[in-house]
Amino acid sequence: MALLDGKVALVTGAAGSIGSETALALAEQGARVVLTDLRAPELSAVTERLKSQGHDVACKAGDITSEDDIRAVVDFAVGTFGGVDVLDNNAGATGFSSRDLDIPDMPVELWDQVQSINARGPMLFCKYAIPSMLARGGGSIVNISSGQSLSGDVSNFAYASSKAAVNALTRHLATAYSPKGVRVNAIAAGLIIQPGMEQRLPAHIQEIFLSHCLVPRLGTPRDIANMVVFLASDLSSYVTGQILSVDGGFTAHLPSVADMRPIIEGMRKAPGQWT
Repeated sequence: MALLDGKVALVTGAAGSIGSETALALAEQGARVVLTDLRAPELSAVTERLKSQGHDVACKAGDITSEDDIRAVVDFAVGTFGGVDVLDNNAGATGFSSRDLDIPDMPVELWDQVQSINARGPMLFCKYAIPSMLARGGGSIVNISSGQSLSGDVSNFAYASSKAAVNALTRHLATAYSPKGVRVNAIAAGLIIQPGMEQRLPAHIQEIFLSHCLVPRLGTPRDIANMVVFLASDLSSYVTGQILSVDGGFTAHLPSVADMRPIIEGMRKAPGQWT
């Protein structure tokens, strides 16, 4: 028996690489999946691909900044498959890094747009999905956050702040609804390699991130998808209110480790000598 047999999952941002891989992973475990995204042609293509692989999926395009669209997507999931058991709040504001550089130069419109997508959107999906979960006896919400919400950085102020809001929302919802059967967790994702990443993060920048990963590789969309499946399933039935890092150990160590590693390796070869 698959982990999610009989469950209905709703995945936002499902036209993207992480969202589409998550929808696939959930479907592979027996879930019926509703995919949603703003990009209707790409969304339809992903949905048709999953259908061709024998999965029970459907899609409805919608704008995560529109409450009416969000209500309509949840209503579509309920009308199509009978309810919502799993909500994966995956959609996020990407592509703004070149403008999200500093506070004195921050366009307030950019700040509001990022908050609307990353924080307001997930809140609204929870608002409309939770009643269905309660009616079905419980459910699991997985919010996709970011490692940038956990530590300071020199850029991405709006992005990091919006993801910190997601973390707070996660803990509050878990506290309010876990006693009623709805578990809520967040994934603090590390750097995930996706198509087109070279344009935003050239190889020498990726190498900086890689040097700080304890697992000697950067992340893939499947790494996030696998954690969503775990949190959606009964394997994690005693896990709620957590912000779980999926980052290859990027945030697990002192910031000096990447620079100190070759020095310490040298000392092991020549004890007592700084190299």
